[in-house]
Amino acid sequence: MTAGALLLPPLVEAGSRGLLVADENCVDFPFAQLTGAAVLSNRRDIADVAQHAGCKVLFSDFDFAPWSTGELDLIAAPLAKEKAVVHHIANSAAVLLSPGGRLVLTGGKQEGIKTFAKTLSARLGGEASLEKHGTRYRLTLYRGPQPGEPLDDRNYQTLRPVLELDGLPVLSKPGLFGWDRIDAGSALLASHLPAFLAAQTLDDKGATDTSASPHTLLDLGCGYGYLSLVAARCGHLHITATDNCAAALLACEGNFRAHGINGETVAADAGHTLSGSFDILLCNPPFHQGFQNDRRLTDKFLAAARRLLHPRGCALFVVNSFVPLENLAAGIFRTVRVIENDRRFKVIALG
Repeated sequence: MTAGALLLPPLVEAGSRGLLVADENCVDFPFAQLTGAAVLSNRRDIADVAQHAGCKVLFSDFDFAPWSTGELDLIAAPLAKEKAVVHHIANSAAVLLSPGGRLVLTGGKQEGIKTFAKTLSARLGGEASLEKHGTRYRLTLYRGPQPGEPLDDRNYQTLRPVLELDGLPVLSKPGLFGWDRIDAGSALLASHLPAFLAAQTLDDKGATDTSASPHTLLDLGCGYGYLSLVAARCGHLHITATDNCAAALLACEGNFRAHGINGETVAADAGHTLSGSFDILLCNPPFHQGFQNDRRLTDKFLAAARRLLHPRGCALFVVNSFVPLENLAAGIFRTVRVIENDRRFKVIALG
């Protein structure tokens, strides 16, 4: 049974006093059947789908500020991959739910839902029930008269330095993939950036006898902006960074300010709201959708790169070594060149 099938009935029952917290596990949620309840999503694509279905939607990094104490009778959500997110939602529910109100979560045994049943019920201060539906569980937690102590959510809403680059802090936060480290694939791609960018020239507005250094760069799926920060040190580039995740955009914006980056951040699913073309495109595409691998994500990012890349521009991708990017890209790019393959990751130039 899907998350939508388990969460929809209590949401419909709660009506306007219900709230769906929709993350990447809600791509197939039946939003058209959601009458009354609001949607809070950290994903731009999911927020767009919910809004198109007529739902009242807020896109943010799970910012519950628009709701006041005791305003809600139900908060429902699929179990998030990151413990800090689950704890943040539970801490918010303990404040926003009316006495006797419910926090309803759904997930699998391997996702730790039985463990969360104990810790989260202590936070909400009420009873808990756990129902099995096929391979999934629905956990219902009731807000008691005296909620327990807040759970450790790693200061979810706070940007904090996680590393340094040229003596300046690089900021990040829970709620985005690999938030507290440099992703190994991105580090490999970044090691090639100085030489790669120095070698790039492109025809200037169609002229045949002049060439120009690239001046626009797109960081497609930017995360907290590490690749943008490295690229900014390699030349005078106007950088556009885009991501589907609200937490990533908050962190990337903070890093652009802290490092004085000439650029902008845009909320978009694989750059779908962007137009025009970019001289250089950098991408470390995801290959997980929720808890599952999904190769369609690679196809989507390749298609976006083809659409957004200048005809004489060049894209630099990094993917896990098992992802057949060369084969997938061969049909849509003129040139496909493997720059490095360290058996964990591949860096591939497309043009």
